[in-house]
Amino acid sequence: MSQEAIELLHDRLRHRYGTPQAEAHKAPLDELVFTILSQNTTDTNRDRAWASLWQRFESWEQVAAARVDAIAAAIKIGGLHKVKARRIKDILVQIEKRHGGFDLGYLDDLDMPAARAELSGYKGIGDKSVNCILLFSLGLPAFPVDTHVHRIFRRLGILETRDLGKANRDAQRLVPDEIAYPLHMNVIRYGREVCHAQRPKCWDCNIVDLCGHEPKNLDG
Repeated sequence: MSQEAIELLHDRLRHRYGTPQAEAHKAPLDELVFTILSQNTTDTNRDRAWASLWQRFESWEQVAAARVDAIAAAIKIGGLHKVKARRIKDILVQIEKRHGGFDLGYLDDLDMPAARAELSGYKGIGDKSVNCILLFSLGLPAFPVDTHVHRIFRRLGILETRDLGKANRDAQRLVPDEIAYPLHMNVIRYGREVCHAQRPKCWDCNIVDLCGHEPKNLDG
């Protein structure tokens, strides 16, 4: 049923939104930090934090050498800035220690299992972040499960686990490679516009017949 539900979800969201096309890829390290900045904030504040980071620093070498409180001040607008700054600093230190620099371009030459294993070897990079780097930076058919995807997949019975890390691993086994990117992008859009955590717009839902969420909000 999970596989059938995924195919139906893909078809109906594609009918509603079309098929998203992949944008230009960020470098793997850029995507990694971008993903950290995106956690528990809006896209707008993530983008502002990213811009602010590069107003303060000129290179990853400078960021890695900076104090955590300086990094935190630069990304404060993104929220949870102290936690994110420590995570960014720790990961940069790990990367420099392992590679003597900050170029992760070698990942482009790896297949998905090898690239996944390499990224997962860094402390502080979780399953969702790994999937984001694989999909958005390396163009590989990974399927990141964020809060929107997780909520919708649970409502449709595709996933049962409440654990986001396990959800990322489970979904990867279920979603066909050829639809990973468009499905991910369309589900996120749907979660933001229709299938909200509170008072979802069930009256405007393309998949209400597949959904186990109760009570349904059928009054627009």
